[in-house]
Amino acid sequence: MCSFKKFILVVMVLFVSLFADEKVPTLRQVLDTSGLKIDYNKIDSGEIVTFAREDQERTDTSIALSMGLYVKAPYDEVLKTLRKSENSLSPYAGAMLVKIKDTKNINLYFKKVAFSSDEMDEVEKLFNYEDDDTFNLSEKEIQKLHFLTKNAKHNDIKVASSFFRELLTQRFQAYLDNGIDGIFAYEHSDRDSTVTKGMKKSSLGLSVLKKWFATMYKDYLNYPKILSHNYKQSFYFIKDKMDDRVVFILKHQMVQEKKNIILIAERQFYISNSLDAIQTQILCIPYKDGTFVALSSQSFTNKVSGFARGMAVKVGRHMMANQIRPIFEVLEQKF
Repeated sequence: MCSFKKFILVVMVLFVSLFADEKVPTLRQVLDTSGLKIDYNKIDSGEIVTFAREDQERTDTSIALSMGLYVKAPYDEVLKTLRKSENSLSPYAGAMLVKIKDTKNINLYFKKVAFSSDEMDEVEKLFNYEDDDTFNLSEKEIQKLHFLTKNAKHNDIKVASSFFRELLTQRFQAYLDNGIDGIFAYEHSDRDSTVTKGMKKSSLGLSVLKKWFATMYKDYLNYPKILSHNYKQSFYFIKDKMDDRVVFILKHQMVQEKKNIILIAERQFYISNSLDAIQTQILCIPYKDGTFVALSSQSFTNKVSGFARGMAVKVGRHMMANQIRPIFEVLEQKF
C-alpha cells in the first residue's frame, strides 16, 4: 500500500448534491451525521484525527479509514495547495495520466497502453502467470492471456502490451455501459464480485453523503443512471508504479464546486495489481478561523479476507494511515 498516497490527492472526494436553493452544511452538521464520536477539542487544537470506519467495511475484502485536519489558513489558500497535487503521479519515469475526453472513441486513448523495455520484469510476470493474485484478472482474461502466451515468443513485449490494451479498453467500456455492475470479477476472488459488492456495500456506510449530498451520492453509486449534471465528470487511464510494480489504473472522477466547498468524487475501478480497487472521499470546507480537510477512504483487497481478517485489517488501516498522514503534514508545514 506504499503507493496509496500517490492516488489520494487525486481523489479528493465527497458525493454532493447542492441545488441553488440549498444551504451548504456546516462542518459540525457534516461530522455529527457521521455517527463518529468527534472530539472537537482535538480538531480545534490542529491535531490530525484518525478514525477506523467499521461502518464502511461491509465486506470481508474492505478496509476503511477516515482522517481530518483543521488548519488556520484561508479556504482559498488551502484549496490552492491541494489543487497543485491533483492528478499527480509518482516520480517514476514511465508514469502517465491520460484524460479520456471522448468516451465514444476510447480506442484512440488506449493506443498509448504499452510496456517499455525497462519494464521487462512485469512482462515476465505476465508470461509466468499461474492464475493467482499476481494480477487482477477475470476468468476470461486469464484464458485469453494463456492463449496468447502459449502461441507467442516468451516475454514478447508487444503481446503483453496488446493484452493490457485490449483488457483496459473492454473494462472501461463495460464501466461506461453499466457502472460498477459492469466490473468483471477477479478470478483470484473465487469469481465473486468483490469489487462491485465492496463498493456498493461500503457506500451504504457513507451516512454523511446520503444525508447532505443525496443526489450526487446516488449518481456516484448508480452511474451511468444519473439524476443530475450539476458537476464535472472526467475519466482517466493511468500508468504508474505501485509497490515497485508497474500498474495500470482506470479512474472515474466527479467534481462539485460551490462557494466555500469543493467536492471531488473518484473511483479507481480497475487496478491491474496490488489493491483490487479504491474509493476515497475528501471534504474541504471553511471552519472557524481556517479550513477543515477530511478524508475518508475505502480500499478493497482479497488479502484481508479469511480467518486472520481482524489482524489483517488492523495492519491495513495502519498502513493506510501512514500513507495518508503525509498529505496532512504538508498542510501543517505550509500553514
